[in-house]
Amino acid sequence: MLQTWRKPAKLFSDSNTLQFASVMALVVFVMIVFVAAPPMITHGVSVDLPRVSHSVSMPGALREDAMLVVVTRNGQIYFGSDHIAADSLVGRIQDRLKDRDVERKVYIKADSRARWGTVKPVLDGVRSAGILRVAFLVDQRRVQTLTP
Repeated sequence: MLQTWRKPAKLFSDSNTLQFASVMALVVFVMIVFVAAPPMITHGVSVDLPRVSHSVSMPGALREDAMLVVVTRNGQIYFGSDHIAADSLVGRIQDRLKDRDVERKVYIKADSRARWGTVKPVLDGVRSAGILRVAFLVDQRRVQTLTP
């Protein structure tokens, strides 16, 4: 009776190819999405924009040829992505205005913590370059609505 209870041990090395293929497909997908994807391209310098309740859309600021002046928190000034001094801003704007296709409007991205003493010379430089249309870029404040 002891002989019937003892059976030789079988190897249970059953490889399911469908499961293996699905795991490999997942690994390839993750590698394509996260490893081979190009990094996100950021244009210019990033600042913390002030938040307002009633902002207006400015799609012209996203154009490649838009004149964008950035004032950072610590008072540095950038024209596009080039670091410049406040007194050289007038010349840079006038050089860009030689191109007839450029929009005669300057977009200013001032950090919400930048001092007015840094922003005022930029605004004066834009005005002295002959630009009358100036736009300050801001973020839309999120309004929380109460649901009953």
